[in-house]
Amino acid sequence: PVSPSSSPLDLSSSPSSSSSEEEEDGGRSSDPPSPDIIQHVYHCLHCSNSYGSLSALSHHQLSHFPQTPRASSLPAEVSARPAFHCKHCPKEYTSLGALKMHIRSHTLPCVCPTCGKAFSRPWLLRGHIRTHTGERPFACQLCNRAFADRSNLRAHLQTHSEVKKYQCGSCARTFSRMSLLHKHNASGCCP
Repeated sequence: PVSPSSSPLDLSSSPSSSSSEEEEDGGRSSDPPSPDIIQHVYHCLHCSNSYGSLSALSHHQLSHFPQTPRASSLPAEVSARPAFHCKHCPKEYTSLGALKMHIRSHTLPCVCPTCGKAFSRPWLLRGHIRTHTGERPFACQLCNRAFADRSNLRAHLQTHSEVKKYQCGSCARTFSRMSLLHKHNASGCCP
Protein backbone atom coordinates (compact mmCIF):
# COMPACT_ATOMS: atom_id res chain seq x y z
CA PRO A 1 0.00 0.00 0.00
CA VAL A 2 2.09 2.84 -1.30
CA SER A 3 1.04 6.30 -2.28
CA PRO A 4 1.61 7.12 -5.94
CA SER A 5 2.09 10.74 -4.92
CA SER A 6 5.53 12.20 -4.42
CA SER A 7 5.20 12.50 -0.64
CA PRO A 8 5.73 9.56 1.76
CA LEU A 9 2.97 8.32 4.04
CA ASP A 10 2.03 10.57 6.91
CA LEU A 11 3.03 8.56 9.97
CA SER A 12 2.44 11.38 12.38
CA SER A 13 -0.16 10.82 14.97
CA SER A 14 -2.21 13.40 16.75
CA PRO A 15 -3.67 13.15 20.23
CA SER A 16 -7.43 12.97 20.06
CA SER A 17 -7.97 14.02 23.67
CA SER A 18 -6.09 15.42 26.61
CA SER A 19 -6.56 15.35 30.33
CA SER A 20 -7.71 18.35 32.33
CA GLU A 21 -4.59 17.96 34.47
CA GLU A 22 -2.42 18.34 31.37
CA GLU A 23 -4.33 21.51 30.45
CA GLU A 24 -3.75 22.95 33.93
CA ASP A 25 0.04 22.62 33.80
CA GLY A 26 0.34 23.45 30.10
CA GLY A 27 1.51 19.95 29.26
CA ARG A 28 4.66 20.35 31.38
CA SER A 29 4.00 17.36 33.62
CA SER A 30 6.93 14.97 33.74
CA ASP A 31 4.61 12.02 34.19
CA PRO A 32 3.80 10.24 30.93
CA PRO A 33 0.10 10.26 30.09
CA SER A 34 -1.73 7.03 30.71
CA PRO A 35 -2.62 5.07 27.55
CA ASP A 36 -6.34 5.60 28.11
CA ILE A 37 -5.96 9.40 28.14
CA ILE A 38 -4.17 9.89 24.82
CA GLN A 39 -5.30 8.04 21.76
CA HIS A 40 -3.23 8.31 18.58
CA VAL A 41 -4.97 8.86 15.27
CA TYR A 42 -3.40 7.93 11.93
CA HIS A 43 -4.71 9.78 8.87
CA CYS A 44 -4.93 8.41 5.33
CA LEU A 45 -3.33 10.69 2.75
CA HIS A 46 -5.68 9.45 0.01
CA CYS A 47 -9.01 10.18 1.68
CA SER A 48 -10.46 11.63 4.88
CA ASN A 49 -10.42 8.38 6.88
CA SER A 50 -8.60 8.16 10.23
CA TYR A 51 -7.60 5.09 12.24
CA GLY A 52 -6.58 4.32 15.80
CA SER A 53 -3.65 2.10 14.81
CA LEU A 54 -1.01 2.10 12.12
CA SER A 55 -1.90 -1.47 11.14
CA ALA A 56 -5.53 -0.45 10.56
CA LEU A 57 -4.37 2.45 8.38
CA SER A 58 -2.08 0.14 6.40
CA HIS A 59 -4.93 -2.32 5.87
CA HIS A 60 -7.23 0.51 4.73
CA GLN A 61 -4.67 1.81 2.25
CA LEU A 62 -4.92 -1.45 0.34
CA SER A 63 -8.38 -0.26 -0.74
CA HIS A 64 -6.84 2.60 -2.70
CA PHE A 65 -5.09 0.22 -5.09
CA PRO A 66 -6.84 -2.53 -7.05
CA GLN A 67 -5.76 -6.04 -6.13
CA THR A 68 -3.88 -7.59 -9.00
CA PRO A 69 -2.36 -11.06 -9.24
CA ARG A 70 1.06 -9.63 -10.09
CA ALA A 71 2.77 -6.60 -8.59
CA SER A 72 4.36 -5.93 -11.99
CA SER A 73 0.94 -4.97 -13.38
CA LEU A 74 0.75 -2.01 -10.99
CA PRO A 75 2.16 1.28 -12.22
CA ALA A 76 5.92 1.36 -11.62
CA GLU A 77 5.69 4.30 -9.23
CA VAL A 78 3.25 2.36 -7.03
CA SER A 79 4.82 -1.10 -7.02
CA ALA A 80 8.46 -0.05 -6.87
CA ARG A 81 8.30 2.80 -4.36
CA PRO A 82 8.74 1.85 -0.69
CA ALA A 83 6.39 3.57 1.72
CA PHE A 84 8.75 4.44 4.56
CA HIS A 85 11.78 6.70 4.08
CA CYS A 86 14.65 7.23 6.52
CA LYS A 87 15.07 10.92 7.38
CA HIS A 88 18.78 10.41 8.09
CA CYS A 89 19.86 8.69 4.86
CA PRO A 90 18.47 7.63 1.45
CA LYS A 91 17.33 4.16 2.60
CA GLU A 92 13.69 3.20 2.06
CA TYR A 93 11.61 0.40 3.57
CA THR A 94 8.30 -1.26 2.82
CA SER A 95 7.40 -1.71 6.50
CA LEU A 96 7.41 0.69 9.43
CA GLY A 97 9.02 -1.94 11.68
CA ALA A 98 12.00 -2.31 9.35
CA LEU A 99 12.41 1.48 9.20
CA LYS A 100 12.29 1.79 13.00
CA MET A 101 14.98 -0.87 13.38
CA HIS A 102 17.13 0.90 10.77
CA ILE A 103 16.74 4.32 12.45
CA ARG A 104 18.34 2.88 15.60
CA SER A 105 21.59 2.58 13.59
CA HIS A 106 21.57 6.38 13.31
CA THR A 107 20.39 7.27 16.80
CA LEU A 108 22.43 4.66 18.75
CA PRO A 109 20.22 4.87 21.84
CA CYS A 110 22.07 2.27 23.94
CA VAL A 111 25.07 3.92 25.61
CA CYS A 112 27.71 2.18 27.74
CA PRO A 113 27.81 3.80 31.19
CA THR A 114 31.51 2.91 31.55
CA CYS A 115 33.07 4.27 28.35
CA GLY A 116 30.25 6.05 26.52
CA LYS A 117 30.35 3.87 23.41
CA ALA A 118 26.91 3.74 21.78
CA PHE A 119 25.05 0.84 20.18
CA SER A 120 21.89 0.41 18.13
CA ARG A 121 20.58 -2.60 20.06
CA PRO A 122 20.44 -3.46 23.79
CA TRP A 123 21.94 -6.92 23.22
CA LEU A 124 24.98 -5.35 21.53
CA LEU A 125 25.46 -3.09 24.55
CA ARG A 126 25.16 -6.06 26.94
CA GLY A 127 27.86 -7.90 24.99
CA HIS A 128 30.07 -4.82 25.03
CA ILE A 129 29.67 -4.33 28.79
CA ARG A 130 31.17 -7.81 29.23
CA THR A 131 34.45 -6.44 27.80
CA HIS A 132 34.58 -4.21 30.90
CA THR A 133 33.42 -6.78 33.45
CA GLY A 134 35.20 -9.84 32.07
CA GLU A 135 31.97 -11.82 32.43
CA ARG A 136 31.85 -14.99 30.30
CA PRO A 137 28.43 -16.56 30.86
CA PHE A 138 28.51 -18.98 27.90
CA ALA A 139 30.47 -22.07 28.93
CA CYS A 140 31.34 -25.12 26.84
CA GLN A 141 29.95 -28.26 28.47
CA LEU A 142 32.75 -30.36 26.95
CA CYS A 143 35.86 -28.48 28.06
CA ASN A 144 34.57 -25.70 30.37
CA ARG A 145 35.99 -22.91 28.21
CA ALA A 146 33.78 -19.84 28.59
CA PHE A 147 32.85 -17.04 26.22
CA ALA A 148 31.38 -13.56 26.46
CA ASP A 149 28.78 -14.19 23.77
CA ARG A 150 26.78 -17.11 22.44
CA SER A 151 28.11 -16.86 18.87
CA ASN A 152 31.68 -17.44 20.05
CA LEU A 153 30.54 -20.48 22.03
CA ARG A 154 28.78 -21.84 18.92
CA ALA A 155 31.95 -21.37 16.87
CA HIS A 156 34.01 -23.05 19.62
CA LEU A 157 31.67 -26.06 19.75
CA GLN A 158 32.59 -26.81 16.13
CA THR A 159 36.15 -27.55 17.29
CA HIS A 160 34.77 -30.54 19.23
CA SER A 161 32.91 -31.82 16.18
CA GLU A 162 34.12 -34.95 14.42
CA VAL A 163 33.15 -33.36 11.13
CA LYS A 164 35.86 -31.03 9.89
CA LYS A 165 34.54 -29.81 6.57
CA TYR A 166 37.21 -27.20 5.69
CA GLN A 167 40.27 -28.77 4.09
CA CYS A 168 43.63 -27.25 3.19
CA GLY A 169 44.32 -27.66 -0.52
CA SER A 170 48.06 -28.12 0.08
CA CYS A 171 48.43 -30.47 3.05
CA ALA A 172 44.91 -31.99 3.25
CA ARG A 173 44.60 -31.01 6.93
CA THR A 174 40.96 -30.38 7.91
CA PHE A 175 39.41 -27.73 10.13
CA SER A 176 36.06 -27.29 11.81
CA ARG A 177 35.77 -23.59 10.91
CA MET A 178 36.63 -21.57 7.82
CA SER A 179 38.41 -19.01 9.99
CA LEU A 180 40.79 -21.71 11.27
CA LEU A 181 41.57 -22.78 7.70
CA HIS A 182 42.29 -19.14 6.80
CA LYS A 183 44.57 -18.83 9.83
CA HIS A 184 46.35 -22.03 8.79
CA ASN A 185 46.83 -20.74 5.23
CA ALA A 186 48.09 -17.37 6.48
CA SER A 187 50.66 -19.05 8.75
CA GLY A 188 52.68 -20.09 5.70
CA CYS A 189 53.28 -23.65 6.93
CA CYS A 190 52.13 -25.09 3.59
CA PRO A 191 53.99 -24.41 0.31
